[in-house]
Amino acid sequence: MNPKKKKLKIIPTWPFVDKDPDMLAAGKEKATNEELKTANEELIGGNEKMQFLIEELEASKEELLTSNEALISLNDEVTEAQEYAESIVATIREPLLVLDKHLRVKTANSAFYKTFDVSKKDTEHVLVYDLGNKQWNIPALRTLLEEILPQQTDFVDFEVKQTFLGIGEKILLLNARRIVQKNQGEELILLALHDVTEIRMRRLELQEKEKALQNKDLRERKAEKLKLEKLVAERTKELTVQNHEKEQRAAELFIANNELAFQNDEKEKRAAELFIANTELAFQNITKEKLADELIIANIELVYQNTEKEKRAAELVIANEELAFQNTEKEKRAAELIVANKELAFQNTEKEKRAAELIIANNELAFQNNEKEKRAAELIIANKELLFQNTEKEKRAAELIIANKELVFQNIEKEKRAAELIIANNELAFQNKEKEKRAAELIIANKELVFQNTEKEKRAAELTIVNTTLALHNEAKEKQAAELIIANKELLAFAYISSHDLQEPLRKIQTFAGYLLQKEYTVLTDSGKKYLDKIHAAACRMRTLIDDLLAYSRTNITERMLEKDGLLAIIEEVRNDLAETIFEKKATIKTGKLDEAFINHSQFRQVMNNLIANALKFSKPGIPPLITINSKLGSGTLFQKKDPCLQTNALLPEKSYCHISFADNGIGFNPLYKDKIFEVFQRLNGKEEYAGTGIGLAIVKKIIENHNGTISAKGELNKGATFDIYIPAA
Repeated sequence: MNPKKKKLKIIPTWPFVDKDPDMLAAGKEKATNEELKTANEELIGGNEKMQFLIEELEASKEELLTSNEALISLNDEVTEAQEYAESIVATIREPLLVLDKHLRVKTANSAFYKTFDVSKKDTEHVLVYDLGNKQWNIPALRTLLEEILPQQTDFVDFEVKQTFLGIGEKILLLNARRIVQKNQGEELILLALHDVTEIRMRRLELQEKEKALQNKDLRERKAEKLKLEKLVAERTKELTVQNHEKEQRAAELFIANNELAFQNDEKEKRAAELFIANTELAFQNITKEKLADELIIANIELVYQNTEKEKRAAELVIANEELAFQNTEKEKRAAELIVANKELAFQNTEKEKRAAELIIANNELAFQNNEKEKRAAELIIANKELLFQNTEKEKRAAELIIANKELVFQNIEKEKRAAELIIANNELAFQNKEKEKRAAELIIANKELVFQNTEKEKRAAELTIVNTTLALHNEAKEKQAAELIIANKELLAFAYISSHDLQEPLRKIQTFAGYLLQKEYTVLTDSGKKYLDKIHAAACRMRTLIDDLLAYSRTNITERMLEKDGLLAIIEEVRNDLAETIFEKKATIKTGKLDEAFINHSQFRQVMNNLIANALKFSKPGIPPLITINSKLGSGTLFQKKDPCLQTNALLPEKSYCHISFADNGIGFNPLYKDKIFEVFQRLNGKEEYAGTGIGLAIVKKIIENHNGTISAKGELNKGATFDIYIPAA
């Protein structure tokens, strides 16, 4: 109460105590009024203080509600993160164990229980070495967990072999990581087990099959070698009989002996070259066998990696579904929060009505403040844990990005290896065909040798004059015959080598033939020059054949990137490339309306190059070639009706196609061979008349098929040929 007001209340009354009663009553009434006024003012001040306290209480309550909402949100996020981690662990197909620092099983995923046929009750809180009736008491595992892991945080692909009751022997790759939970002060060990037993068994089976094939191949080679030795022995006997007959007849010319001496020198040189070539071939075979083994292992690893990719993809799909479910749940929680906010607004209105009741709530508020401080401390701890979890999530996300990049790189490498394997298989098939050709050539050479021996026998009667000279040279001839036998053995063995690199010996043949043409051509005899020219021409044909075969094989593996491109630009490029031949032949190339189509530029340029080059090559003598190229767009149904040469259902009815017509006025061909001309190595004319390998049109057909199109041909002898190409227009 204000002292000044109290003084005003007391002092005025005393002078009038013994005076007028009315004045005294009036003074008392005035004092009472002043007291009431003072009390009213104090009550108003108390109300203002109470209102201020109410506002503070409401602000404190709002802060408390905000803190509670933050704690609830954090708790939800922690729960979601825990459920997410548990879902990932449960989804992983590989067996997984979580051990505590005492190496006791804290938890395991369903894959572990299923793989090793154990129950959750017999696994959790059990020492890892005591699992499955102490089947996991493996010395290598003990070394890993007790010696290696304490020195480093993790290890990868530690191989363990163990026999388990009921499931047999297993080969496991162990991956472990030591994790320290700083907030809970707990140390855990994640132990993942990858079963590679089946992969190892398949690899062993493959190795056994390869070994069996190699043994079979060796047996066949031994059998062939025995046959060859038997043939050589028979040939030796025949030669011995012939030598005896020659001794009896003794009729060789001195000039023939000189030629024979020269031939022997040449044979010695050829024998030395054959020995060097055989050594190189043996080394190349060993290298190719190693590469084949590496390719087989790489194929097995590719199969395994693809399986792992499928597993990871399935796990990612499940994780995405869980994430979508969590987002739906968050939306539900947001709707519930909106409803809660409306209820809170209603409660605030009610609180204003009940302001008087808040005086009693002061004691409760003090208690709530203490609780709030406790919750704030818990919130700080939760924030730290959340920060640590976010950091861990970022690390996991970065690791996942790196893993995805590695996966993409591995896929690219696998595609490259697959392409290389296809090329190697094509080259191997070609080499096998070449070996068969060489074997046929050796048979022909043997027949020629037999014929030459017969001729020598006929001339033996004519050489009777030089008997004495023959006796002196017989010993030298026997040595030469032995050397010829060895050379024949090496030559026959050469035909049965399992794989052969055609490029290297062909380059050497061309190099040495070129050297002889440049340096030694003038000193050769006429027959020697003739043979050298044939060698050089044959080597050039072989080079062309190999290049064409490689071009044909590459049409299967060339990247099929199709883009909208104009045909006229491609024809102009080919016209420039063949300008010299076009000028020489006085050829004319007419182009009508040429549409755009979705094509691979480089491949379609090859198509036009081969067709125009064929038209120039197979032109009529003395008549300038005339080549006409047109194109037209239309549906598959339209072209199928118009062109009777097309196979049934060759084009899709509703699909739009670009029809390219290519016609010439050359020598044409028999209509019976309209399909045969597109086959590999098929020639309708002799190589003496027209050079070539018979692969050009096969390459054209393969490229058109790569474009999901088709090609047909029609023609008549001496009336030209027409090629109709149909490729998708979009």
